[in-house]
Amino acid sequence: MYALGFGKCRERAFAEDLLFDHDEASSVRLHLGAEFEFDDGSDPARIAGDVSINCGSDGTYAARSGREWLGDVRARVSSGLQLSGSSTVSTAVHNWASADPTPHQTARLSKYKFSYSFQVNAGQKIIRLHFNPSTYRGFKRLKDLFTVEACSFTLLSNFSASITAGALGVKTFAKDFCLDILENQQLNIVFSAESSPSLDTYAFINGIEIISVPASLSYFRGGDIGLQMVGQKPLVYVDNSIALEIVHRISVKQDLVSSADGSSDMFAMWLTTPKQKPGNIKNITWNQPVDVGFRYLVRLHFSDIQLNMAKTEGLNFKVLINEIVVSTDGDIVKVRDGSIPWYEDYVVLLNGHKQEGKRDLLICLQSNQDFVDMHGPLKGFEIIKLSNPDSSLAAPNPLPPAQDSPLSTFQPLFMILGRRNSTMTFAIAVISLVNIIVHLSLKSWGSWESSSSEEENKPSAGAARLLRRFLLDEIRLATRNFNNELLIGKGGFGRVYRGHIDKGQKAVAVKKLKPNSRQGAHEFLTEIETLSEIRHINVVSLIGYCNEHREMILVYEHMACGSLADHLYILPKDNSNYFSFTWKQRLNICIGVARGLEYLHTGCGIIHRDLKASNILLDENFVAKVSDFGLAKPEQRNKLQSHVSTKVKGTFGYVDPYYVTTSKLRRKSDTYSFGVVLLELLCGRRAVDSEVLMDEQILTKWAREKINKGEVDQIIASSLREEISPNSLKTFVGIAGRCLNDDPKNRPTMSEVVLQLEFALKHQESNQNLVLNEITSVSVDLRPSTSNDIIDVPRAAPPIITTTKRQNLTLPLEKQTSGKFDINREVTSGKKQWTRFTTVKLLRFRPWRAFRKRVKPSKKNELLFEESAVRSLQYDFARIRAATNDFSFANKVGQGGFGSVYKGMLSYGQEIAVKRLSSSSRQGNDEFVNELLILARLLHRNLVKLLGFCQEGNERLLIYEFVERLSLDLILFDPMKCSLDWDRRYKIILGTAMGLHYLHEGSELRIIHRDLKASNVLLDKDLNPKVADFGIARVIEADETSNTSRIVGTYGYMAPEYAMHGTCSVKSDVYSFGVLVLEILSGQRNKNYTNGEDLVNLTWKNWREGTAANMIDPRVRMGSTDSLDVMLRCMHVGLLCIQESPASRPTMGSVTVMLGASTNTLPTPSEPVAYMVSQEYRPTNTNYRQAEREASPSNIDMSETEFFPR
Repeated sequence: MYALGFGKCRERAFAEDLLFDHDEASSVRLHLGAEFEFDDGSDPARIAGDVSINCGSDGTYAARSGREWLGDVRARVSSGLQLSGSSTVSTAVHNWASADPTPHQTARLSKYKFSYSFQVNAGQKIIRLHFNPSTYRGFKRLKDLFTVEACSFTLLSNFSASITAGALGVKTFAKDFCLDILENQQLNIVFSAESSPSLDTYAFINGIEIISVPASLSYFRGGDIGLQMVGQKPLVYVDNSIALEIVHRISVKQDLVSSADGSSDMFAMWLTTPKQKPGNIKNITWNQPVDVGFRYLVRLHFSDIQLNMAKTEGLNFKVLINEIVVSTDGDIVKVRDGSIPWYEDYVVLLNGHKQEGKRDLLICLQSNQDFVDMHGPLKGFEIIKLSNPDSSLAAPNPLPPAQDSPLSTFQPLFMILGRRNSTMTFAIAVISLVNIIVHLSLKSWGSWESSSSEEENKPSAGAARLLRRFLLDEIRLATRNFNNELLIGKGGFGRVYRGHIDKGQKAVAVKKLKPNSRQGAHEFLTEIETLSEIRHINVVSLIGYCNEHREMILVYEHMACGSLADHLYILPKDNSNYFSFTWKQRLNICIGVARGLEYLHTGCGIIHRDLKASNILLDENFVAKVSDFGLAKPEQRNKLQSHVSTKVKGTFGYVDPYYVTTSKLRRKSDTYSFGVVLLELLCGRRAVDSEVLMDEQILTKWAREKINKGEVDQIIASSLREEISPNSLKTFVGIAGRCLNDDPKNRPTMSEVVLQLEFALKHQESNQNLVLNEITSVSVDLRPSTSNDIIDVPRAAPPIITTTKRQNLTLPLEKQTSGKFDINREVTSGKKQWTRFTTVKLLRFRPWRAFRKRVKPSKKNELLFEESAVRSLQYDFARIRAATNDFSFANKVGQGGFGSVYKGMLSYGQEIAVKRLSSSSRQGNDEFVNELLILARLLHRNLVKLLGFCQEGNERLLIYEFVERLSLDLILFDPMKCSLDWDRRYKIILGTAMGLHYLHEGSELRIIHRDLKASNVLLDKDLNPKVADFGIARVIEADETSNTSRIVGTYGYMAPEYAMHGTCSVKSDVYSFGVLVLEILSGQRNKNYTNGEDLVNLTWKNWREGTAANMIDPRVRMGSTDSLDVMLRCMHVGLLCIQESPASRPTMGSVTVMLGASTNTLPTPSEPVAYMVSQEYRPTNTNYRQAEREASPSNIDMSETEFFPR
């Protein structure tokens, strides 16, 4: 049973709904007198009764209801009221005819802070705040943005009364709060304007009522009386450590009257629900919108007469809250202390992030018989919000309302003329009727058009969940109503404004698309759907959107340094604000853009289709970010063709000629556009420049002609001619030429482009002759070589750079994610080298309670995670329980030391996999939080996608996308199930490499997985690999490594420096990947070999002896003889990945290049260390016994999962 507590007193009275229109309610308000007790001494008097303050007025005023209101302009200390702070008073410019002038005509306002202090008796107090968001002298409407605090609680934060009134469809409104005031405690109410240098905001208040609550109607309980939460075990204690907001008071009866004892004066009247239509009613549901992310006290009031009738007539009923049964008739009717209870209290939690806005709280009454009076034994209910652990009741401003009918406009006219002249009345009635019909038709059309537009411009449920939906009023406030002073860009799409959100603390870019544009609507949705699924340091982040009233608005992170085009072409005209980019800065920008495109192509399957200088934005550190995805096109993954047939769109000068002539869009179309950008950065000229000679206006044509004539120096921007090193220039021009190749097949992948540009940057930094040739073909030499072998990379075009030294060159390039690239490549002579690593502190995650605000750092190098990064991913436990059929055995698909995995389906059809951690799980709370916080920041097609989490009581759930084929090891190592031909294995190898590459270099975080293995690679229905299980992953910065005494992972996959010394880096993951590649090639586990040899060393021996083909799984070797060279190249790369020295291993970026193109002669691998079978292995950390114990298979392999066959 979920019933939480029973009141033992009779119902006293019903109260008004918190957010109703006071214009209508003022006529039913009862008199609330103000009583004062004056002390003999000089101390302020203590208010013994209730008081009403008419803010901004002088003297005593009577409201239309007869209630007396006291002005605060000359309030005396002896009156029990004190006013402090900086404020002014003003009269509203607009006087609403239906609004009671008291207390709505005057207001107290401030652009700073002011407060009221009340000396009140101890007890529970209703604090009712009245707002009339009109225009006041010196204070504009829609500029109000403020915080209200009472005692130690935050009642409202970042609150706009103007937005709230607009959303409610009212002119004035009030909000009710409830606090328990202790003996001798002063009630302080503080109003603080949200200060910002860019926003002229203010705080205001029109009226304040302080109302005492009778003990018989108390919402607060004693400290030892807890209320159990619906559907959960923890108790909630509602005491003076909690503040309340009275959100709804709903009467479901039509004939309620106030009680005779006058206690109804406390609340006036309840809001009555519309009368149900007569009929057979056995199931009644009330949907009440409430703010997400709070707990709610739900008080249900029952009729004693109806309860007795139910007991007599055998009526069986039950009450459900959010589809969970909380009480039955037997629970309610049973006698307690000889009397029938009159109300029941329940506590409900609505999980989610506050920015989600509102969600319906469902109260349902079900019966086995028809309810006679359409409401059964229920008289009404109250919904009261409880403050969060941070003592706050604040929630985002609400959504806009539906519009009102104009019929009321004509009603006074009929009342005035109807009695005087029947003919005139009839004529006017006809005219008015015609006007009404026309008006309603136009309005209906406008409303239909608006709602239709909003429906058409509505993003998918997945995109809407990941993004923030802004109110139009919020956008107007952020941009000062689209002030031209904040205009930072405009074009055919519309305009871009600079703005500030979240109390003016966060700068954003607001793109306002042209309304009524069909093309704009398509691009609006395309951008939302595309950017909601993208997380990369070199791709601009979309924060949210607004699709209200036919507006199409996108809100992005603000790029402080504007676009690349600004710096190349616009700012040079303003010498005071212009400085020319250095060549190194330009190379860094090129590398950043190339990485962004590489991620779009390989990580998301997206073709940008409109890359150009104006769509490359720069943040405050000049890190480049690809933007504007209005023309982006997803690849057709399920088709064999490598292109998308589509109408040609793009920008002249950048668009791929092959795409123009064939309408076939490929990834390489973006590569061509990127080549144009490369020339722009080199030449400092636009792609199409009408200010130069006719035959020089097309940049690509002019630059190619100059390059072919050997006149490269003539196309270089004048500011760069003395700066660029020859080798850097040759490399850069070479890769630009390949990007602009007329045949898309001869253009490089963006992975290759990144590698080439990094070489160009290294040349510029070191000005050395490095061994580098264009990568266009492969030549695999199976014989071992020495350090004197030449690395020869043949290519179709003449080589740019020649060999000057006979050495092996390690390909990996170490990169920083900050946009500044420190490329640390080591050239080794073949002998063992160990790199000395710096000890740093990595990310540590605190217990789950840290989610209340953020994961607080305890060390200097620890990272911060905001609450908002994960709150939007939170699910209700009841929802997941329903999705998995109450975690039924039929839905169970996996089992491990951590707990169980279940398949489920959400209400909108999304298939999910739910990892339910057991209370005794070895994957403890730290791993749970670790995986959640890391995966919440990642999105890549080769990483398993985290959809959300649930943390309620002892339950810890992680919710992922459902991956149909489960894990790689179950297919690869089972000879009865294995159906992986070479093409599929190769796709798995390449996809896993891309996923790791993104972890190491592409996301906002630099992540070491630490437990890559076959069981942690999941396969979807198309056998695309997805790296999973981030429970022991770590976040580091740039090129840092970590030393640890706690070694976790899986033997056979762990790098030797990590297993033996506790040193881990991104190269540790590279080692694990190398082992995985050898497993995929052989079809054998790395631990399945005998005679003291493992897979790694046995593969090396065959490689050295020229029999490497013997290590390839016969099932794929015999069936794919034409692919033997590719298999051997993959083995070669795998052996490079398991080099003993981390510095000798390639980066994952280099691995993707070596795997993805038949291009280069690879360095020769050296013999791997045989630490896994050495009898001399001893961990070198100080806590030897602990390390040895934690390195045992039972403790290391924490995340292995056994799946049940389906």
